[in-house]
Amino acid sequence: MAQKVILDTDIGDDIDDAYALALILASPELELVGVTTVFQNTVARARQAKTILKLAGREEIPVAAGCGGCMSPRVTYRRADLPGDQNSLAHLAEGLLNDVRPSQDGTALPWEELTPVHPLHAVNFIVDTIMKGDGDIIPITIGGMTNLAMALMMEPRLPTKIPRIVSMCGCFDRQISEWNIRCDPVAAAIVFNSQIPMTVVGLDVTTKCRLSQSHLDRLAASGQQVARNLVAATEAWGHGLPTLHDVLAVETLIEPDIVGTKNGRVSVELAGAQTYGYTIFTPAEGEGRGPHDVCLQVDGQRACELWLDRVLSL
Repeated sequence: MAQKVILDTDIGDDIDDAYALALILASPELELVGVTTVFQNTVARARQAKTILKLAGREEIPVAAGCGGCMSPRVTYRRADLPGDQNSLAHLAEGLLNDVRPSQDGTALPWEELTPVHPLHAVNFIVDTIMKGDGDIIPITIGGMTNLAMALMMEPRLPTKIPRIVSMCGCFDRQISEWNIRCDPVAAAIVFNSQIPMTVVGLDVTTKCRLSQSHLDRLAASGQQVARNLVAATEAWGHGLPTLHDVLAVETLIEPDIVGTKNGRVSVELAGAQTYGYTIFTPAEGEGRGPHDVCLQVDGQRACELWLDRVLSL
């Protein structure tokens, strides 16, 4: 039986979100019950997701736009992350939440060719869908965790209905605040502190899953509509050879042995002046177990081939 999943994504900037969505659609092991978007212009991101769904012939899957802002009081972004006049506080706030268009926005279909976004806000959609389910829906977070954290705060019974969370986030082999954590460290801390079992796919392993030019050439040679859209989106992204950060999170549900994990507990640093948003992993000791399985090893070549083979079958 296929595993039911909700994909929570900041699709439209880094190309790996679109790649991850395509992989789910191409994988019979997974049943996508909904897509939720997070961070900045979530309606534009919803259009990006709905484009891929339409091209794959899966328009019936709902897409709900979610939180554009965050729960964290100390979040800052580089100047390059923000549009327009950086000296205007009002413009900065407006641009951060509303005006920023994802880099791949030009590759999305016009709204006139797409079905409407789901009427519920993404947070409400997550709560409603999971609470009505049979306790078998896994959220996959491949962006900031604001939507899921808000859902956990809104519905205290939600952890009893979530069997596991799979998240592309964090970094444990160097001292940095990984992007999906840095977007909303407080939200990440809420999710990690929920005690829900999690598979944590961080930069330790994702950076070892980089497509080659031959992979991109094979994708470009495909006549499939989804593949053509992914090629256009990759060109709009424009940063060379893609790394399959978010894709690997999805692959842990398809072929779990593609990664090696260590069990323990992850915490998010919220007090440090220079370490805000750092992720800290404490391995479990003895026969005890923690709620988090952190990926520390990966077969990178296998991950790349799995993604390409599946997507070319769409």
